Amino acid sequence: MRKRGIAYKLFLIHILLFTSIFIIQIVFQSIYFEPYYIHKKKQNMEDFAHAIESKIKNNESTDTINQYISEMSESNNAIISVIDDQLQHHYGTSLNNNYTQFVVRTKDNKKYNIIDDFLAIDYKEINEEDIISIDGLLLDDKESLVLPNKIKIGTRVLEPTEVSSIFFEGFTINDNDIINEQPKPIAIEGKVISKPTESKSFTAQKNVLIQEMIVTMNRKEERVFTNQIYTVRDTQTDINNLVLTENVEGTDLVIFAVTSLQSVDEVIGNLNQYYIILFIFTMIIVILIAIIFSKTLSKPLVKMSTIANQIANQNFSEKYIVKSKDELGQMGEALNKISTNLEQKITELVHANEKLAQDYELQLKLKEKEKEFVANVSHELKTPLTVINGYIKGIKNGVYEQNDLKYCDVILDEVDRMTEMVQEMLDISRLESPIYQLTESTFDLWHTFLKVYDKFKAMAEEKGLQVLFEIDEEAYVNGDIKRIEQVITNLFVNAVKYTPKHNRINIKIVYLESFNKYMFKIENENIFIPNDEIEQIWDPFYRVEKSRNKEFGGSGLGLAIVKQILERHHSSFGVNNTENGVEFYFDLRAVSTDYLDY
Repeated sequence: MRKRGIAYKLFLIHILLFTSIFIIQIVFQSIYFEPYYIHKKKQNMEDFAHAIESKIKNNESTDTINQYISEMSESNNAIISVIDDQLQHHYGTSLNNNYTQFVVRTKDNKKYNIIDDFLAIDYKEINEEDIISIDGLLLDDKESLVLPNKIKIGTRVLEPTEVSSIFFEGFTINDNDIINEQPKPIAIEGKVISKPTESKSFTAQKNVLIQEMIVTMNRKEERVFTNQIYTVRDTQTDINNLVLTENVEGTDLVIFAVTSLQSVDEVIGNLNQYYIILFIFTMIIVILIAIIFSKTLSKPLVKMSTIANQIANQNFSEKYIVKSKDELGQMGEALNKISTNLEQKITELVHANEKLAQDYELQLKLKEKEKEFVANVSHELKTPLTVINGYIKGIKNGVYEQNDLKYCDVILDEVDRMTEMVQEMLDISRLESPIYQLTESTFDLWHTFLKVYDKFKAMAEEKGLQVLFEIDEEAYVNGDIKRIEQVITNLFVNAVKYTPKHNRINIKIVYLESFNKYMFKIENENIFIPNDEIEQIWDPFYRVEKSRNKEFGGSGLGLAIVKQILERHHSSFGVNNTENGVEFYFDLRAVSTDYLDY
């Protein structure tokens, strides 16, 4: 089954949420809107009825009361009338039965007011300028009011329902007109010259309801009205109306009010159609918004999910681009920090592992060198000890004469060799110690070389070697003078030992301006070091001449000591085969002589 993405889920949630809200609203409206509307209508009718009663009790003027009733009638679409127990009108709407629906003028230029009981005729089908024929009853002495029984417009015939008895109860039609006790039949033909507005017809309908209630009460022996609100259905129009009756306390007046509930039925009907259209239109808008919103919200989450998967696969190259400062932006920043920190920690761990591997390899090499060192030490000490032991046994056993000093000299030479070797091993051990500190000072490198040269000059002359050097200027450097003197001694002695007889040794001290350093160079001619052994000559007990001939002497620790001293000075050093022989070199930091006292 295909896994649904977050964009789809967000989209579905929005659609379901909107649909649920819309359905709840429609259900709530269908169940509660009509009762709520009727309740508010009743409450409004009671409020303005109490207000009218209060004004009457306060003996306010007739004009003031009528003005208030007119405003309430207009704002609440109601008909309000105040009568006494003799059914005489006092305030509000007059209950005259002038229900004119339209006016007809005949050919003899006589006008007839065509009336309608309870809107029995659909007057909307009749328009001005229509030519109509009417059969009906003439109701007044002035022969101007006609109650139609049949109306003919062209080929259409309109017939009203049964005529109400209200017109025959003896009520006033106009102030001066009285309904005939026996209406006269009449037939007229003419042109419609005017018709009332819908609101006037609506007013007439309410008048009819009040009149019928009054007629009903008039037929009773006691004219008593209870304070209540009736719901009365107009059987002619099939419309419900609210009818209020309220007695004015302390008077014989009764307040009558009628308002139609037709609007609520129309509103609900129209709303149902409106909601169908609104639902379709809104659903389209909501779908578009849900798509945009879900994609907008899910896009950064999907991006963060992709980056998180890359982080899980140890790919830290991609970072989330933060475009907002909300929770999503903060989550993106946190993800970037996690990526950066994790990458840093993994890199550190990799480097630590690499260093650990290197350290492990170094430890293995050190162990090998340690074994080699011990073997070399044993070998180096074994030879002089063997020589000493042999000579002593020879003297003791009488092989050699006890007074022959040359045997004693041999023994002393071997003792000196062992003493020198032990001293050099102690030097190496001391220099390798992490707590060892150099005693640094400023000194002249040329002066230090000349001191060494004077000490071993005779050794070079004995082999017929020519030592060449030319002092141009003083070369002041910073370092441990005793240790640097030891370095120069070891290099010079090695050069004297290994340079063939009657050759040259070249000494140079060069200033390296770009590095602000002095470089010491010593070259011995006509001798070379195999290229594959150049790096090994710095190792303890290593000798290019493998025979360990006494002619070359030494323990093989001299260059190892040089290396340790120069590394302590952070010096660049090395050895190269040149065209003429072998050259050793090292450098030291130059020091300005401006502040020195001479």
